[in-house]
Amino acid sequence: MKRLFLTVVTGVFVLGSCVTKQKYNESQSDLAACKAEREKLASQKINLDNRVTELETAVERMKNQIRQLEADTTSLGSMRRDLNEAYKKMQSDYDELSSAYKSMSAGNKRDAEAMLARLQEAQANLDEKERELKQLSEDLDKKSAKLIELQAILDKKDADVLALKEKIKSALQGFEGSGLEVYEKNGKVYVSMDEKLLFASGRFNIDDKGKDALRALAKVLEADAEISITVEGHTDNVPYSAASSAQIRDNWDLSVMRATTVVKTILEYGKINPERLTASGRSQYLPVDASDTKEARAKNRRTEIILTPRLDALFEVLR
Repeated sequence: MKRLFLTVVTGVFVLGSCVTKQKYNESQSDLAACKAEREKLASQKINLDNRVTELETAVERMKNQIRQLEADTTSLGSMRRDLNEAYKKMQSDYDELSSAYKSMSAGNKRDAEAMLARLQEAQANLDEKERELKQLSEDLDKKSAKLIELQAILDKKDADVLALKEKIKSALQGFEGSGLEVYEKNGKVYVSMDEKLLFASGRFNIDDKGKDALRALAKVLEADAEISITVEGHTDNVPYSAASSAQIRDNWDLSVMRATTVVKTILEYGKINPERLTASGRSQYLPVDASDTKEARAKNRRTEIILTPRLDALFEVLR
């Protein structure tokens, strides 16, 4: 009987060890997958940051070009006025010379020939100024047209961003005041969601209320294929406490997984081309409030969905 008891106990111990090892292997596999996903997202983030920098540089270059065109337009306008005045003065001198030449007596041949030479020189100068004035007017018209085109593109972009912000605010009006804010910054629309709206503390599974908000947002984004969507996960600066077998090991992992979960949820609720979306984890390193207080940490635990309009038309004009 004693031998049987020892055999059973030994079997249970061995079985328990096998189950623990299996769970450990599964956890290691999940951790490896999480790290691979994090590396992939880090690469995507670098590409996105480069694209954002390129777009912002293009916008700034375009604004500088508009300022230069405005200065050129003012300068060319002043030059055209001066040339007009010079042209009028030359025309008056020419008319005076022509009248004097006609009034000369036939016997005063030498004076008449000198007057004729001066008259021909004045005519040549007048023709040259007329050509310069014509070329200047053409250049001014071209610069003015390009200035108008660039300004129209900028105005349309600003109007589109404002319209998009109003659409999103309307779609999410039931959630504002519940940890959600919609605002415009640097020509982009930001939808900022507090942690309490989307996630339980330290988790990356989205709550039902957060799903409702993302469902409403997805319908707006589905209707506008010209918008690029970046989802950024942010945490506070409190180190993440992870169990040895946990899938999430630190704030970097948590921010990445939250951003990825939001991206997948948006894709689930809307017919949106996945190429338009990018998931990015920022961990604790981009706080909105750097104060070391409970309130500041709550503000920093957020997910930001950043909507950027396409600027293809702008690039075409700048070429």
